[in-house]
Amino acid sequence: MRVKLIIQIWMLLVWVLLPPVAIAQPNLNFLSQEPATENVWNPPEINRLTTNWWARAIDAAPTEQPHQQLKTWSDQLLEGSQQNQVQLSAADLQAIRQFNINLTELAEHTAITVTQAPEQYDVQESYGLTAALERRQQLRTLRQRLEEERAARDELQVDGTLQRQNIDRLIIEYQGMGLDDPKKASLGYQWLEARSWVAIYESQVNQFESQIDQTQARIDGLLEHLAIMRERLVPDVDAIDGLKKQIDINQDALVTALQQARQASLNMARTTDTLNSSLLDVNKLNLALSLMAQKRLELAIARDQSHIHWIANSVSEPVELQVKTRQLVDQTQALISGSKERIRQWQTLAQDVLLSAAGQQEDGADQTARRTELAQQVLLKLGALEWQAEKVSFINTLISDQLLVPSGGFSRFWYGLGETTTSVTEGFKSVVNQPLFRINETPVTLLPLFKLLLIVLIGYLVSKLVRAVIKRMESRRDQDKSPVFFMLDKLIHYIIIIVATLAGFSALGIDFTNLTLIAGALSVGIGFGLQNIVSNFVSGLTIMFERTLKVGDYIEIEDGITGTVREINARSTRINTNDNIDVVIPNSDLVTNQVINWTLRDSIKRVKIPFGVAYGTDKELVKKAATEAAEKVPYTLTNMKGKEPEVWMTAFGDNSLDFVLLVWVSKYGVRRPNRIKAAFLWELDNAFNQYGIEIPFPQRVLHVASDSDQSTVFVQPDDGKD
Repeated sequence: MRVKLIIQIWMLLVWVLLPPVAIAQPNLNFLSQEPATENVWNPPEINRLTTNWWARAIDAAPTEQPHQQLKTWSDQLLEGSQQNQVQLSAADLQAIRQFNINLTELAEHTAITVTQAPEQYDVQESYGLTAALERRQQLRTLRQRLEEERAARDELQVDGTLQRQNIDRLIIEYQGMGLDDPKKASLGYQWLEARSWVAIYESQVNQFESQIDQTQARIDGLLEHLAIMRERLVPDVDAIDGLKKQIDINQDALVTALQQARQASLNMARTTDTLNSSLLDVNKLNLALSLMAQKRLELAIARDQSHIHWIANSVSEPVELQVKTRQLVDQTQALISGSKERIRQWQTLAQDVLLSAAGQQEDGADQTARRTELAQQVLLKLGALEWQAEKVSFINTLISDQLLVPSGGFSRFWYGLGETTTSVTEGFKSVVNQPLFRINETPVTLLPLFKLLLIVLIGYLVSKLVRAVIKRMESRRDQDKSPVFFMLDKLIHYIIIIVATLAGFSALGIDFTNLTLIAGALSVGIGFGLQNIVSNFVSGLTIMFERTLKVGDYIEIEDGITGTVREINARSTRINTNDNIDVVIPNSDLVTNQVINWTLRDSIKRVKIPFGVAYGTDKELVKKAATEAAEKVPYTLTNMKGKEPEVWMTAFGDNSLDFVLLVWVSKYGVRRPNRIKAAFLWELDNAFNQYGIEIPFPQRVLHVASDSDQSTVFVQPDDGKD
């Protein structure tokens, strides 16, 4: 098993390293280790394929026919498979046939190069609006073609990537098999087919790339020509009468369209509560078609009115006419914006109905066909409606450019700046007002999200400023007053952040008036998952207000941990031990459990140092030595009346006279209990050595009884040494 695994890993490394070596030395046969003849390619055996067999075949073929060698090999394989069909599986036969078909298509398409010459446009001295609109329609068609070509190219690239991944899987599995493995040949045939598909996709992608470049070149040329046409447009004064007649015709048709839309709306209202989804979709589509007809007529009337206004302004430019022109431009622009929004809604409706009709067959073939037909009509008419809106927008732009742009240099500059600002503002509004999601039927856009972030940011900055003022005030006060400022700092920070957050969510449209629902939701959340967090938060507020624990206090908790309080946060309190170790304790533990605060009211404390001396030692000498030792320790308070060091005799011990040294220590000593205890013991030992005071050790007297006599043996305790 281990040998087989080592062989597979080695073959994988060879497969990874083989392509660059093969490229560097294309004239070597890696299987036979024999040099290959230049421009001569022999088809490999199906169970001895190398990773560069395709590239070597291309290199050996003529430049004008790069797939010639592969096509010949595919013909040979196809002929051999027809003679040995019994030995090959159905999958192998299908792979060989597809390999031959793909190579045949590659050989045929290689010599075909479709190149369209760029279209030439005649430049005239003047153009009419109709000619300009025809060119714009041609531009619209080219842009749609460009989108379709790009979509087809992207789809082919995805298919090619999937085939590449399939080839990688086949190569790894192929190279992991032995030469005599019967499955290796089948994998080889699949490899041939997959590689030919990759070549097909690459060829088609290249063709689409060429078509995309040509279409883009045609679009660029047409845009240049349209720019020239736009500068040389000449209004047709004689067309005004015909435009007015067409407006009257469209207004009469608009009245009929409004009636049909009203009837379709009533039919829609009658089927709102029905359970028949097919009938509901049919009425929705009928209403959409009626509204589309109405919108088309409105755009046609606006187009002709704008056309007349453009012609009239080209003849005379009174001030009152320019005012009307500005009003007309604004009204028409609002109509165009509304039309684009409705077009997106109708398109979504038709697509959803088509998808639902494809997935629901229980409604019957007739109803499904009716829904599909109406949805297709909506999609087909949307293109004409979009083109109508684009024509109105083009004429609107002509009016703005030719009639509303000042002729003076400085005035023209300010006008252009204003138009650019307006365009950017409108574009920004259209982006930020795009709905992202809904909260309680309230659409949320980017603008409220920006407001939320801005309000929270302002709240954070205000909180930071107030806390900086508090810290500056704290620096001017005594150290004992710092806990008050710390509590004030935390409370102000929490209040400002909470208020800013609530204000920010109100900007999103969330209603906080119904507090009972919010309280109910919070109570459920607290009961299931937030109980500890809320308990710690309330405990933190209790600690801050009660002031039994402040920043800077030296405390001891139940498990014996001692340290200085550094922070009291919303959930926990951080203390720093004398070993410079930070311990984070939940606030609820400090409230519910016993805590010793060594510096709650007074910063000085009395410590007790027990010791013992041998029997027979002068007690006054012991008191003198202990007092002198205490005075040598820097933490001892010696200048406070009533708090001088004292020596008490407490007991007659088994082996010693027991004493206690009572010493009042400063606040710095209170925070270092182990250090001061070690310091006092150190000085006591020095003083006892100076005065010759013996510190006894335990002894035991053993009386041994016998018939003849008694003897006493003193036994010294074992000190652990031999």
